[in-house]
Formats: sequence, structure tokens, C-alpha cells
Amino acid sequence: MWSWARWCWSGETPGNLLRYYADEIDARPIVMEHAHGVDALHRALPHHERMIVIAEYPQRNVRFWDLEHDDRRSAARRWISSVTGVSLTDHQYRLYLGLFLDSVKRRFRL
Repeated sequence: MWSWARWCWSGETPGNLLRYYADEIDARPIVMEHAHGVDALHRALPHHERMIVIAEYPQRNVRFWDLEHDDRRSAARRWISSVTGVSLTDHQYRLYLGLFLDSVKRRFRL
């Protein structure tokens, strides 16, 4: 999952946005096969479920950098609701995240 998160940050940023992913923070190479596989699974999800995965991985240390688990989930649920109109319970959030992680494990036989 973190290879995919690093891959998400590896391209050019639009406009004057600063790039979050810094090589000096995490210099592990991106495993392209895994990143592309995770991205394919991610793209197949409904928008609100994609946003859960985004909140927990590529945006975890950006949008939610100063929050602990419970607070991050609450903030992510508010963000998802404001963007999609879908209000998730904490249970639904954790369930959708777990189902996605299970699908990644099955895809790569982890």
C-alpha cells in the first residue's frame, strides 16, 4: 500500500502545489507492479470508498498529518461527506478499508 502511496506522489504536481513525498523521508523504491495493481483496484471502488483509501494512505501525512487514528477517521469521514454527500459511520469506514486491504492481499497473495 505504501508503494502505491509513494507512486501517487511520484509524478509532477499541478500548478504551484508542493510535492509531499520526499525521497529523504522514505527512499524505498516504488514497486511499480504493486502500485499499478493497487491503483486498478482503487479505481474500481465507488468514490466514497476511494476517498477512505486516499485518507489512510496518500493523504495520511498531508491532510491528516497531526491526527491519531480515531481523530483521523472522524476527520476523513467529515471530508468524505462534504465531497460526496455520503455519511459513513466509523464501522462502515473501517469495514470498507478492511475489505479493500483484503482485496489487495488476495491480488498479491500476501
